[in-house]
Amino acid sequence: MRLNLPDYVVLIVEDLDITLNFYTEVLGLKLKHRSGDYAQMDTGATRLGFYTRSAMAKTLGKTLRPPTDDAPGFEIGFKVADVDAAYNELVKKGASPMVAPTTRHWGQRSAYVSDPDGHLIELAQDLGAKKGS
Repeated sequence: MRLNLPDYVVLIVEDLDITLNFYTEVLGLKLKHRSGDYAQMDTGATRLGFYTRSAMAKTLGKTLRPPTDDAPGFEIGFKVADVDAAYNELVKKGASPMVAPTTRHWGQRSAYVSDPDGHLIELAQDLGAKKGS
């Protein structure tokens, strides 16, 4: 068996309506479809879906705890042209600020916000090659 390309990622969420409002209104993603306790965004080759915690608990046959501030359940990364502008815009629209834009030693500038369920959203901007590198 060989696993290659991820086909989809599904985040477990408490309230699908609140989640969809955040991902469409705050992040600006487009809803592809919704069916009951599941929804999927139009995100290209790797699909991003959401499934309610109660529905997943039924599927797995056990109680599921939500992520906490000191134990986030997931991170989604988005490349952006200007991390400072993207961070400020998302926070202004209601995203919870986690880490302000910071220049990283690996050649990126990144920042973190979180969604209503505490999932981390990283914004990453590739910086130009350093002179002399």
